[in-house]
Amino acid sequence: MLQYLSVKNFAILENIEVEFQSGMTALTGETGAGKSLLIDAIGLLLGDRASADVVRTGAEHCEIKGLFTQLATPARAALEALGMDASDGECMITRQISASSANTIRINRTPVTLQDLRSLTQHLADIHSQHDTKRLINPDTYLSLVDLFDPALRPLKETYRHDRHNYLEALRSYQTLKDSRQEQLDQHEFQVFQLEELNKYQLEAEEEEAIDHELESLRNFDTIFQSLKDVTTLLNDQEALENIYDASRKLKELARYDALHETLGARTESAYYELDDVRETLLSQLETLDFDPKRLEWLETRKHTLDTLKRKYRRTLPELIAFRDSLAQELDVFEQFDETLQKHADALRKEHEKLCTSSRVLTAKRQEVAGRIEQRLVEVLGALALKDTQFSIHFNEVNIDDIESERPFLASGTDGVDFLLSTNIGEPLKPLSKVASGGELSRIMLALKALLVAKMQLSLVIFDEIDTGVSGYVAGQVAEKIRSIASTTQVIAITHLPQVAAKADHHYFIYKDSDTTRTRAHIEMLDREGRIRALAEMMSADVITEHALKSAQSLLDK
Repeated sequence: MLQYLSVKNFAILENIEVEFQSGMTALTGETGAGKSLLIDAIGLLLGDRASADVVRTGAEHCEIKGLFTQLATPARAALEALGMDASDGECMITRQISASSANTIRINRTPVTLQDLRSLTQHLADIHSQHDTKRLINPDTYLSLVDLFDPALRPLKETYRHDRHNYLEALRSYQTLKDSRQEQLDQHEFQVFQLEELNKYQLEAEEEEAIDHELESLRNFDTIFQSLKDVTTLLNDQEALENIYDASRKLKELARYDALHETLGARTESAYYELDDVRETLLSQLETLDFDPKRLEWLETRKHTLDTLKRKYRRTLPELIAFRDSLAQELDVFEQFDETLQKHADALRKEHEKLCTSSRVLTAKRQEVAGRIEQRLVEVLGALALKDTQFSIHFNEVNIDDIESERPFLASGTDGVDFLLSTNIGEPLKPLSKVASGGELSRIMLALKALLVAKMQLSLVIFDEIDTGVSGYVAGQVAEKIRSIASTTQVIAITHLPQVAAKADHHYFIYKDSDTTRTRAHIEMLDREGRIRALAEMMSADVITEHALKSAQSLLDK
């Protein structure tokens, strides 16, 4: 339960401290006095998002502090999961919202994140706002309401989400591959032509350099032949070579006088033999040298072909060869594409079957939970002056057989539900959003909350005008239901109905005043006389009459 609340510099709540008790507490006061602001402050303790706009003008920050005691088992487990001691069954939550800098959140003086806070407070309390009642006329929210009723749905939903993720990945992969196949079909014929053309010319990486070299020789055959002939003629002059040989011999004879002559003689002799070998090589080359006009023509044609291919494909010869090889690989992959596509289709079908199974399991569990909700809700509504009510949770049928359609597989599951209602005997069930009045919606939401509180083991539930749209006898029945909830869970109820306020164990009155500069809200716990007067004010239009005071006393004593 929420035992202590402190609110400082939160809009018109300048400095309020409240000690709450177990059971049912009523909050009353004029519209705009600050009742909803107090609930908003508690909402921040429970993890609502904060805005700097709530900081009181002139203050640097606002601070909200709440002490929760008598924590139930789920809340204790959540506290321990955050690494905190839960043995005393208590926790202090503090939120500080700055007008200009970073905000802070603490649980038992330990800084935590907003996500950490929410992981704890989802097991602590629930706030019913007027927005929650509006959820009853929005079918998009019905499934989330059903899911709150049984924790066993959570692992089934996680399994479904896991299978959905795998299915969507398999579907994307398959669709991408199938789309690329069409692109490949469009390119296939042209790629085949390119590969056949490049293969026809049997391109080799080094041939361009070899062709250029050989062409250079053939195009200058006469010059080369004549030069070689002249050189061999000169080297064939026996006197020239003999003179070199004789010189080497003479130098060797002088070796006995100077070692240098020995070296020079050896070098001259070596030069003689080297030149003689050159002469023999050139003679052999001259004998084999031959001009082949057909070879020249072939080489020039080949070079022209290579140049044409390079211009056509805008690639160098090595790049052309690499392109040819890549084409061959792509076409090879294309030949295997049907097999690859089939493998992806099989994988997709497998993931689809798993997802369909987890979807059906989730739906079956939800339908079971829905059946229990229907039965219990009708019982509770009977106690809220809706005894002839029929209520049904209708599941829409969805086709999930198409393995390539992700449309039915939403993040929440494949289920679409609608709440159907009939409040009169003989009238057919119709969508709740179209047939329920404001008072009926309030009672249905109260009945749902009553069932939820029991399921979730919450230590606090707050009702912000859940009695809107009801009066007279019905208001009394609503008050009784709220009080019955308070028998097991602390209840704080904002109300404008004297029937509800009178049933409370404790009654706080919220009012505001102002001086020449500021407006401030105040909260006061009422004694018996104060409660009688407050109830009389709720019954009267302007002036509190004696009759109103007696009626208030009678209402309080029931």
